[in-house]
Amino acid sequence: MNKKNLNDLYEKMYFHEMEVREKLVGRVQINFALIATGFAIISYMVRMLDFEQNRWIIVFFILSILISLVLSIFCIRYLVKAFWGNEYEGMSTALEIDTYRRELLEYAEKTKTYNSQYPKEAQPEVNVDQYISDFVYNKFRDCSSYNTIVNDRRSKYVHESFGWLLYSSIAFLIAGSLFVIGNLDVSSPIKETPIINATLNKQLTAIAVSLEQINQSKGVIIMTNKTPPPPPPAKPPSRRVIQKDQPEKII
Repeated sequence: MNKKNLNDLYEKMYFHEMEVREKLVGRVQINFALIATGFAIISYMVRMLDFEQNRWIIVFFILSILISLVLSIFCIRYLVKAFWGNEYEGMSTALEIDTYRRELLEYAEKTKTYNSQYPKEAQPEVNVDQYISDFVYNKFRDCSSYNTIVNDRRSKYVHESFGWLLYSSIAFLIAGSLFVIGNLDVSSPIKETPIINATLNKQLTAIAVSLEQINQSKGVIIMTNKTPPPPPPAKPPSRRVIQKDQPEKII
């Protein structure tokens, strides 16, 4: 394999590693999204936890949640390493390469002038095309090699994070199962959930007291303004019974 073929190979490897870099970013973002979704579900379950249910189920549920959170910390740790702090070697821009080529041309002209003026101190002539070719060749080789090492390290971090994510998901699934089987959701439709509005309750109590006071005051007014009853009719004298028509004989 000649140098030209190697240059083409290194160029393909360079762009391949750049594509791998973008794919790794997507994999990291997916893992972050899964963790964020799990945290949202955990926060809902904890917030809606019904502490009036079976005590042991609640204890195992809380333990499962804690285990899931602890394991997710290791997952996040590897994801952070895979996402931040990774530097890649990039190919020089077209403008930089063209600037380097112009500087080589100027240097070649100056070398020729110098050699013509000082033949005894002549310097080797500069082959501009060869210099540019060597520069591009070395740049593709070095960048592709360095980026391969970086991508391999990041892939390892993503793999480790996904492993810890699986371990964390086991505890998460256990907690979710306990939450559903134990009916730990306080907002479950099969439960009678008392809703207490303190402000509304105070207002209703005040209204009830006001109505009672109004009814009592109306009752007093009615009693004071009521027309007295008419006087009772005269009763006839009671019947007098005479047992004997004649008085008893006095001796």
